[in-house]
Amino acid sequence: MKYFFLTLCILAIAASVRVGPDFLHALAGQQERSPAVALPFSPREAQAAGADAAETAIREMPKTFETAEDLGAGISDPAADWPDDKDEAIRIRAVFNRSVPVRHGAPLHESMITPGNFEYLGAIRPPHSQQNDPSFAFGGWGIAYRPDGDSEGPDDGYPGSLFLPGHQNHQKIAEISIPAPVTSKLKRADDLPAAVILQPFDDITDGILEEFTAGSTEAFHIGGLLVTNNLLHWTMHKYYNVANIDYPSHGTSGLKTRTSLADGPWHLGPMNSGLPEWHSYKHAGYIFDVPHSESAKWFGGRNLISGLQISTGLQASSQGPAMFVYSLPPEGTAPNSSLSAVPLCWYSQERPLPGHHPADRWTGGAWLTLGDKQAVVIVGRKSLGEYYYGEARPQDCTPDKGYHGTPYELQVLFYSPASLIHAANGSIPAAGLAPWLRWDGQSEGGGPGQYLFETCSKHVGGLAYDREHNLLYLVQIDAGRTSDNEFESLPLIHVFRIVE
Repeated sequence: MKYFFLTLCILAIAASVRVGPDFLHALAGQQERSPAVALPFSPREAQAAGADAAETAIREMPKTFETAEDLGAGISDPAADWPDDKDEAIRIRAVFNRSVPVRHGAPLHESMITPGNFEYLGAIRPPHSQQNDPSFAFGGWGIAYRPDGDSEGPDDGYPGSLFLPGHQNHQKIAEISIPAPVTSKLKRADDLPAAVILQPFDDITDGILEEFTAGSTEAFHIGGLLVTNNLLHWTMHKYYNVANIDYPSHGTSGLKTRTSLADGPWHLGPMNSGLPEWHSYKHAGYIFDVPHSESAKWFGGRNLISGLQISTGLQASSQGPAMFVYSLPPEGTAPNSSLSAVPLCWYSQERPLPGHHPADRWTGGAWLTLGDKQAVVIVGRKSLGEYYYGEARPQDCTPDKGYHGTPYELQVLFYSPASLIHAANGSIPAAGLAPWLRWDGQSEGGGPGQYLFETCSKHVGGLAYDREHNLLYLVQIDAGRTSDNEFESLPLIHVFRIVE
């Protein structure tokens, strides 16, 4: 009788399937997509039916896509509804938050990667640190994917590992595993799987950050991370560079962080040249790689891109995201050396990115590939409010003195690789290069922020790309507190797949 009732439940669920707008877009794009299916069980209903029965019912349903609109459809609020038994609650929560990919509902392009090629897979979180250890709380302002990391991890479709910075005050980096992400229906950090620390926190700059800070309250920060050529490549900059000093900024260390020695720092292009495009405040941040075919054909073998946009030191910084292409120097290159680089994109005060606000913060990038389609994306938080500088007001999201512009939203800028190639070869100017697409809250299907947890500041950190598996890892800053440690606000790592 129980199984007969269960069968009727499954048939009723199948009959209640709804077709959303994203499904119609998918049909227009000739993509095979299924409409949304709402989970049938509240936690107490799942317990009454038996967690195993609930799990079986969901597993036997067709693997379908959910729309963002349907993420919570038909689900009871479990705030006070989880069973008292901890193990049972964990099992039922896993069923309740079963990860179903969410294909973004937007049109596709015949030759370019667009928001319609993004599929949200869920999120993970770093673990809480032990008492008196460095913490991930208020960290995550960079991230790097290591393809051969965690070689003994499970074969769950998420190979490799991630290097992730901890608390901003410490500037230490740890390596963590990548568990299979989970879509939390109610956006609760408790629902997300915690990564395992594979290498503990360490100073990957081997004392260089401390040496450059030299006791100043204007500390140097890690700007970006990338695993390349069996090295951990990093950038650094002085967060509040009021004197606009042009510091060296790029360095490397080995992948075994505790035993390796750091090399660098070096400078992209001529140091202290006085030319605005070569100031390190435009390139000492995020890092990403160039596909080998494009590097060899268009950029003279240069295979890395870095850039920086920051709301301090306005005279030297880019008024929008910046991109410079370069390669790492040979082993043994002396510190303070100038590396050959080519400007691809930057913005002056006279010609800023359209709509630029000093409180904007562009913090990550990736060169995406999908068959013959490509796109270069830059992610960040965009200010939508009025311009304000000074001590924080009650309505501002952060207590710091500086630029404010609440409200904010996550945005993704899409740049055409062809435009970057033309800029590299002098066919068009790199200064003021326009993105060809802006993914924001006004875009068809909604903005990318709908997939993140709700925060006031909308700060995002680094972006890492697993090119082999087309997986994007985006860090959301200060986004999750868990019930077992309500004092540490963790960064959350959201996972997207780029799909046809």
